[in-house]
Amino acid sequence: MGGYMLLYRGSLKSCNYHCSYCPFSKHPMSGRELETDQNQWLSFLNGLEKYGTSMGIGALMVVPYGEALIHSWYLEGLAQVSSLSEIDAVGAQTNLSFPVQELLACFQRKGGDVKKLRLWATFHPEMVTVSEFVKKCRALMETGAKLCAGAVGAPENIGLLRQLREELPREIYLWINKMDGLRRRYTQEEEKAFSDIDPYFFRELIPVPADPAKCQGRLLVEGNGKIHTCNISREMGSSRMEWEKAFFPAPLCRNKRCSCFLAYGGRNDFLNKMLFGEYPLFRIPRHPKAVFLDVEGTLLIGKGIPKELSAHGGRRLPLEEKKECPPDILAGLEALYREKTWLLFATTLPYQEAMKRCGRIWHLFRGGIFAGGAHLVLEENEGKKDSKRVYFHFLEGPWHEWLEPLKQKFSFRLFTYKRDGRLYKITLFRPSLRPWNGREAGELFAAVPDTGREKARYLIEGNCMQIVPAKADKAEGVKTICKWLGISVRETFAAGDSKEDEGMVRLCGGEFGGIYAK
Repeated sequence: MGGYMLLYRGSLKSCNYHCSYCPFSKHPMSGRELETDQNQWLSFLNGLEKYGTSMGIGALMVVPYGEALIHSWYLEGLAQVSSLSEIDAVGAQTNLSFPVQELLACFQRKGGDVKKLRLWATFHPEMVTVSEFVKKCRALMETGAKLCAGAVGAPENIGLLRQLREELPREIYLWINKMDGLRRRYTQEEEKAFSDIDPYFFRELIPVPADPAKCQGRLLVEGNGKIHTCNISREMGSSRMEWEKAFFPAPLCRNKRCSCFLAYGGRNDFLNKMLFGEYPLFRIPRHPKAVFLDVEGTLLIGKGIPKELSAHGGRRLPLEEKKECPPDILAGLEALYREKTWLLFATTLPYQEAMKRCGRIWHLFRGGIFAGGAHLVLEENEGKKDSKRVYFHFLEGPWHEWLEPLKQKFSFRLFTYKRDGRLYKITLFRPSLRPWNGREAGELFAAVPDTGREKARYLIEGNCMQIVPAKADKAEGVKTICKWLGISVRETFAAGDSKEDEGMVRLCGGEFGGIYAK
């Protein structure tokens, strides 16, 4: 599972609905224009079948200007693509204005795999009743196809959208898109109403700064051959079939922000994968039972070399630039918290230091893995005293005696972390201008007697060399906490950005997976 994602938008610019706010219902296409659109689509499919495997494409989604699935060639083409073994999913944006059984019959007649079908179904209050729309959504879900449902966040439709949420099966996510034509800010009451319907709605209200580095792995291809990173990015090429080479150059983008879900929702970052899986643009939530997240560089973003302590022994140490949890990540965490997902830290920081750094988001988390796995915490009943589960892995041997003679040779300061007098973590701290390297760390560790070294391990984080018990790491911490929760590691998600996170992310790479970004 997993691969690049293609979006396709042909020259189709017409719709069978007649919503007052939409321009596409006012542009009936001629027979010749429809034939052109069909030929463009077939040409695109030929290229996909020819180059898709070598490009590593895993998913295809049709994002038309108008309604595509009322035209048989789109559905037949999606069926054809879904039959390819290397393709994980196919789908389209649609208004569901057609008989569901006819759609599925056509899809299966052409060899389509219904379990790979993903539909992004939009509710249009001017054209269909809530009960009619819900009936079609239920019928699709019962076939094994996956879908999400959604609507534009028009304040006058809040009552209807509440009704839609109540009548839809809970398994179907109902999203709300920000209304661009509102020409005013939503009121607090409106924001709350929409967030009660859609737990991820606040992501629509937070400006996401554009970052081309996070946009590799997805493309939007137009029917005329033009290619873009996403629906709002500048053109990357225009030659027919040039798109089969376009995943590999750096994306081109002149936007200051990603202003819609098709833009920010397709970025290759842990937040999208955490909320919506391997292909987040299908907008189908993954609902992990527990999420394990690294702190430095994942939850907290900033510059500089991490420093574990701001003061120690009365002497002030130099501070790095303050790191913060970006607003879009905070909105995602708050959504998972409202859905009662277990949010858990996974960090090499000691518990107290993690609490200090993560003060703004600490209330959303229920403990986690601290000190590189040497200290585990789980708050089993939120807000209740004496409900905290705690476990330590301890170091064995007189580590202070072993390390003290090495301080001058390797130029470090020694910090120890204990519980009830027993040592569970050591930090060998250097000035920021002299970070540890692998050779020096290995030489120092080799100087420790075998009795201590055999039951310990070390890791390097810039100017900090950390020593913890050999059995302590993030992956083992995930296993222990999952046992406490009574869940499988396959029901979790993990994200991190360092070598120390690799084992944890790999362990959580089952049903819900994880993401490791170097």
